This record gives sequence, C-alpha cells and structure tokens, in this order.
Amino acid sequence: MHIALFLDQHPRSLGGIQTSAMLQRKYLEKQGHKVTFVSPASGKRLIERGFFTLPSWPLTYNWEFWFVANARRSRKRLDRSQRRRQDKFDLVHVQADMWGAIIGIGFAQRNKLPIVMTSHFNLAKGTQEVIGKYPSKFLFWLLSREFLKHLRLPLQDTTTDAWKYIQLITNQVDVVLVPSEHFGRDLKANGVSSELRVMHNGVDDERIESTLAGIKDEPHHNDKKIHLVWAGRFQREKRLIEFIEAVHLAKLDNVVIDVYGRGPLWRKAVALVDTYGLNHQVLLHGRAAHARMLTYFAKADALVQTSVGFETQGMTVYEAAAVGTPSILCDRNIAEEFAAGAHWVVEDESVESLARTLAKAVADLRKGDRRGDKLIGDELLLQSGLTKRAIGIYEELLAKGGKYTN
Repeated sequence: MHIALFLDQHPRSLGGIQTSAMLQRKYLEKQGHKVTFVSPASGKRLIERGFFTLPSWPLTYNWEFWFVANARRSRKRLDRSQRRRQDKFDLVHVQADMWGAIIGIGFAQRNKLPIVMTSHFNLAKGTQEVIGKYPSKFLFWLLSREFLKHLRLPLQDTTTDAWKYIQLITNQVDVVLVPSEHFGRDLKANGVSSELRVMHNGVDDERIESTLAGIKDEPHHNDKKIHLVWAGRFQREKRLIEFIEAVHLAKLDNVVIDVYGRGPLWRKAVALVDTYGLNHQVLLHGRAAHARMLTYFAKADALVQTSVGFETQGMTVYEAAAVGTPSILCDRNIAEEFAAGAHWVVEDESVESLARTLAKAVADLRKGDRRGDKLIGDELLLQSGLTKRAIGIYEELLAKGGKYTN
C-alpha cells in the first residue's frame, strides 16, 4: 500500500515526532509498503524521493521549522499530484495537529481515502506553556476557522478552546492512535469521542541490537559505583531542579549521576549543583546524539524520570527499557504502561519522596537488583512489532472503508 504521512514539520527537522515518523517509514518499507511524507519545507533540506513539500515559510530564525499559511495552494498542488500519480495514495496517516492535520484531513475527504491520526502531543498544555494563554486562544481560533473552511464545515464551530479544536479534527478521522493509555484517557476526558487505539512510539530494533552488541564484552563501569542517568530539556516541566534538590537530600554515597540536555534552566542547574557541592556527583554534560544516548542508557544502572503529568508517553523511559535499563519514575501514568515492579515509582510529587525512592533504588541495585533484564526484547518497545500492528490497522480500515470512502 502507499501511505501519505502528513506532518506539521519536515521529517528531517529536529523533534521527537519527526524522529518517530522517519522510523515508522523505515519499518513500513521493510515490509514492502511505500510512504510519502507531506510536510512544510525545512532550511537546507534537499528535494528527495518520498517527500512532498508544501508551499511554506520559515517559522524560526535558523530556518529549521516552517509553517504552511496557504492551505488553498497546498490543496491544489496535492490534488494535482494525486491525479497524475501512477502509484496513488491508498491511505492518509496524519501525525500532526495544526496545518498538517488541516491539509491532510482535507486531502482524505476530497479524495475519498481512509484516514488514521496519531495524536502525539498534549496540544492544550503544550501551546499554553510555549506561547501563553491568550496567544494560544488566538492560535486555536485561526486553526479552527481554517480547518472548517478547508473542509467546508459550518464556521459557527470556530473556537478558541484547544480541546474543542482537538474534538473538531478527531471527529473527521476514522481511527485515532495515542502513544499511551493515560493520554488516551486524557483525550476521552476532554471530549474526544473518536475510536482510540494505543500505539506506543517504538525504538529502532537495529539500533538497540547494535548498542547492546557494542557493550557486550566491556564492563558498564570500572569504578564500582552506581550510575544513574537523567536526560531531557532543561525546562520547568521536566523538574530537573527538584531532582538536584532530591539528590542533595538523599545524600547518596558512591553514586554518579550523568545529566544530558540543555535548555533555559542550564545556568540555574549549574549554580545549584555548585551550591550543594555536588560537582563530583552530578555531572552536567549538555546535549548528546541520540545513538550515544542509547549507549549511555545501556551502561547506566537506572534512568531517572522526573516530570509529572507532562509526557504523553515518556520516550526516554521506553528507550532505556529497550536496552534493559529500569527507571525511577515520578510519573505514575508512565509506570502504569509497564508490568508492576518493572520500575521504581515515586510515591508523590515532593522532593522528599523522590529522595527516598532514589535511596531505595540505589540500595536495591547494590544488592544486585536485575529487574531491567525482563525489559529487553519486549515487542511493545520495538518498532518492528509496532509496525506489524500498524499495518493490521491500515488493512482493516482499507477492507471496511472509512467515513469518506463509503
């Protein structure tokens, strides 16, 4: 089958959704299917096969992220391409919330194609955190109005509310895929009535195999210390500052904590580590390439995940689990996606509770805790197994038809 995969950003630009989409294409093509990305441009990205670039303009100064402002031109260009194609699209998969969703759903409607949507991101919470309450209201007014015009639906449903906008777009697709049970519950609680199915974002099987093979014959560490790792953007929602405070409170002996990432709280984190005299224990490394991060996860004794209620999946926990490294989890929602006892779970959001769980996990690891061994090879973590499930959903939808095909 030939799948049109719509994104809000070019798949080779930076971002977790883009990385996930590229991985999905890799494993779908391994199964003999064809994927064409439909997205805005991105600075310095050359034209290549399998990419359909929409008329777009830069969104950021570095030309990494772009936006589509002229949906009408995009519509005409897409429809003309579909008419001329020998290998016409069989199905639309939207992995977008904004212009990618508007154009993708409209394309499916006009061309009578079944449509799947993956909702990766808590749009209501994320946009307000990034641009503020009132700019986000204006954004959803613009998006909802453009969506309704594009699909020729009544403009009276234009809204400034993020969740009502999400209801508008999900009402026009056949199946909504969500990366976790808990995010699915959030969507249902906020009025999304479409059929939801859980489909985690997977980890590249080949990269996991090469990572584990690369460290097979070498010791994880030579210093006989417990090694913990934290990875993420240094922003308030990730609770790095609370983590450093908990490390100070826990007074962990013979423990090294490697912290990877950058962001607005970098200077504050550096200052706090210095204030607490933790320079020998909490090591701030900055950003690291994804392939290197898998190796760091594999060599660590445990990952520490500190955000609460922010992640729709918690991808670092899945990546660490895929290489056999358990996590110390502050977000109970993420813990519920795994078997009981797979990870250590912090009792509540307080720094004191996190400090106690850190101490407990370190004590368990010193006694030889091997809970991470059970995580390796779990099909729910690997992209190959998830791709087979996705193909099953596509085939089911093609067989029975969607709301635009019948």
